[in-house]
Amino acid sequence: MKLICFDIGGTAVKYGVVENGNILEKYEMPTNTKLGQDNLIKRLKEETNKLLLKYNNIKGVGISTTGNVDFDNKKIFIAPEAIPEFLNFDFKKVFEDDLNLKCIADNDVNSFAAAEMMYGSGKKYNTYLVMTLGTGIGGAIIVDNKMWRGKLFGAGEVGRMLMYDSTYENLASVSALIKQANNSGLNINNGKELFDLYDNNDELAIQVINQYYDYVAYGICSLIYAFNPEAIIIGGGISSRPTMAKEITDHVNKMVIKGYENSCDIVSATFKNDGGMIGAYANFVSVYGEIDE
Repeated sequence: MKLICFDIGGTAVKYGVVENGNILEKYEMPTNTKLGQDNLIKRLKEETNKLLLKYNNIKGVGISTTGNVDFDNKKIFIAPEAIPEFLNFDFKKVFEDDLNLKCIADNDVNSFAAAEMMYGSGKKYNTYLVMTLGTGIGGAIIVDNKMWRGKLFGAGEVGRMLMYDSTYENLASVSALIKQANNSGLNINNGKELFDLYDNNDELAIQVINQYYDYVAYGICSLIYAFNPEAIIIGGGISSRPTMAKEITDHVNKMVIKGYENSCDIVSATFKNDGGMIGAYANFVSVYGEIDE
């Protein structure tokens, strides 16, 4: 089954054709949120129509997007604070009513989790959490292999958890890590540069990253106590670091009370930049099944 899948972020829209969880072709265009919803809708329709001309057996559209998404009605009803233009974005009208294509729409981290659940690291677990550590911190909750979306379709927003006099996101996101590093006297532009210093035994980098891992572990310990999950799957740029899962596990094991050590697997996500598109496909399958060719 072939679908057109969109992964809509605040900066860029990744999109293309996905078949059986594999991306056949992929493109990217700027979101240009300041131009408003109508402009983005126009471009989404144009790109959809181009792909429909190229493939005559497209069965629908899957959407992964930032914001709180009413999964049942396929509509953003709480926009991200930084992108108020996304409020009331109605994907059902755009794709089902206007283009006569079945569609689904879900939050981007839920979509990422759906990809991990159907095709990735989540396949070996039943109940687990998914976190993305990047510019912010996102999360999703899987219970008995089903997404738990919550009353406001916002379950799993772990980045908003209060921590000290701040939030988890403000302390443990990768953007927070870079800020902490530069405030400590290091001059780095991204997480890779900092971890390179860490791996070369730079004392200040080691100190900054150990503090960062403590912040990450504080949040994970609270999630372990609250949910007692089988695993926490971590995505985002940091998950490409081969030793990341072990390093975070070591910090968690030092903090949890006796008996909880190694009670929860901390593992890296399978998918990186394409998780949203693949998750949009997985969500479509979970709702409509595999539509016959």
